[in-house]
Amino acid sequence: MATKKKTAKAPAAEAPAPERSPSRFDYVRYDEKAVEKQAKLKAAFESIDHLVETTLDNGRAKALVYTKLEEAYMWAGKAIRDEQVADRAAELEEGRGDT
Repeated sequence: MATKKKTAKAPAAEAPAPERSPSRFDYVRYDEKAVEKQAKLKAAFESIDHLVETTLDNGRAKALVYTKLEEAYMWAGKAIRDEQVADRAAELEEGRGDT
């Protein structure tokens, strides 16, 4: 009994994706203003970190302080990122976005 060879089909050419608005999941490169904000916040958080390390006794409460500091720093970064996304969306709406 003869078997048929399966031939691979060439993939169909995909149409270019339409331009879309920025997504909350896109990578966002900080502009100079955002880098400056992040650097100021980082310095402040590092100062608090040093204060906590040198003034509080080790224990659960100190560990929770560090956890909450890390969480606050994460949310500060998220706020900066969200500003970047909003600014980029406004540029696209105004037709100023670079493609």
